[in-house]
Amino acid sequence: MAESANETKSKIIESAKKEFLENGFTNASLRTIAANAGVTTGAMYRHFKDKDALFCSLVDNAIEVTTQVVMEADIMTHQLEENPASKEHHQKEDKIVSAFLDYIYSDFDAFTLLLTKSAGSTHERFLDEMCELYSTNCFRTLKWMHNQGIATKAPDEMTVHVVASSIINAFAEIIIHKIPKEKAVEFIKNINDLFHYGTMYMMGIPLT
Repeated sequence: MAESANETKSKIIESAKKEFLENGFTNASLRTIAANAGVTTGAMYRHFKDKDALFCSLVDNAIEVTTQVVMEADIMTHQLEENPASKEHHQKEDKIVSAFLDYIYSDFDAFTLLLTKSAGSTHERFLDEMCELYSTNCFRTLKWMHNQGIATKAPDEMTVHVVASSIINAFAEIIIHKIPKEKAVEFIKNINDLFHYGTMYMMGIPLT
């Protein structure tokens, strides 16, 4: 019975992904999802209480991973570094970005759903929320670096917001435009280097 229930749930999830990708959250039909999965709507409701829960099952892991990556910019993470402005720290960030890109391309459909098909769902503000979280973390961390004497210039909150949001949106662009991974790797590296060294210059941190 357990195996049969798992198989049924997997069929529903695959059917839901196809329907959401084709029609978006708002226009997706639960009857179509059930029919294409070969189950009744009643059977589907035994696994998912509503359409939103079904959508969330497809994207929640992507949200969790993205949030973890964004939280790498918080103060506590940088406090653990001997020198958060060092070349070594930047290389560590590059590895985090590389791993995140690998994850994005391993579950590209989930990010496509979040960025282009989520209107009307719980997660319709995913991109805005990630921009806000990353901007807040970056500003607090840069302010801490200034207070610690690592940076000689205090951060401007609006400037940090624009820079941080631009980085998040750069990742969104590779998904929205379905950029091949090899091109995305080069693009994101250029963006990451641009904003890393640009921020250091803006903050009065010596470039190494």
